[in-house]
Order: sequence, then C-alpha cells, then structure tokens
Amino acid sequence: MVIQLAKHVFGASRVVATASTGKLELLRNLGADLAVDYTKENFEDLPEKFDVVYDCVGQCERAVKAMKEGGKVVIVIGAVTVPAFVFIVTSNGADLEKLNPYLESGKVKAVIDPNGIYPFSQTLEGLAYVDTGRVAGKVVIYPIQQDN
Repeated sequence: MVIQLAKHVFGASRVVATASTGKLELLRNLGADLAVDYTKENFEDLPEKFDVVYDCVGQCERAVKAMKEGGKVVIVIGAVTVPAFVFIVTSNGADLEKLNPYLESGKVKAVIDPNGIYPFSQTLEGLAYVDTGRVAGKVVIYPIQQDN
C-alpha cells in the first residue's frame, strides 16, 4: 500500500522498495521504480540516498543510513533511532474520502495474498500464516456464513 500511496497519491518521483527474491515482481507491479532483493543486497549500502525511508520491519538504524541529509525516516514498528519518528495510522471519513478516487480508479488497490484467505473458523491458521513472514499482501479472515 505504501508504494501505491507514495507513487499515485503523494507524487513521489522515484520509489525504491525491498523484498525477498520471490516478491520483487509484485513490488514492480505496485509501482516501485527499483525493487531491491534484501537477501542479496543491503539497501542502506546503495549509492542512492532517499528523502523518505519507510521502515515497516523494525530496522530503523539501517533506514537512517539510507536517508539523505535532511530526509525523514518513518517507522511503524521497533525502536526509534533519531532522526526517525514513530508513525501511527489513524483514519477518519475525510481522509478516506480523499483516497476514494484513487481506489475507484484502480490506481491504489488492496493486495490480498492468494494463500491468505481464511474462514473465521481458521483464524489461528491465518494468524500463523502471517507469522511465517511469507505473506505477499494482506491476509483476510472472513465471517462465518449463516444459512437463512
């Protein structure tokens, strides 16, 4: 979602994202200009430095090394290394209304892992799948269907 928001909503001129080998094409399809395989390359060692680094895996110290002077590091999990800051997602109707045209046009779309759809009765299995670290997108737990 961050790739799509950066590219299509906030107008980032260049988006670089990291993933394991099998997820690189997904990053490109979502709009990443450069997809870095973190199993083969350290993103913080790239010669290019970045205005904004978004860390959603708790590697703030590495993210700070990838930031341009005067840039920002945003983290959603883990310890904060200055000058990074914690980002807490909240939303309200007005925020969602601003995103609605991007969602309706398909410029921003939810990515659901093809193996990540579970009925409510398999909630624990769905959570276990999240814990594997292999999820590519979101995991969905759907409610129990009741017969009428």
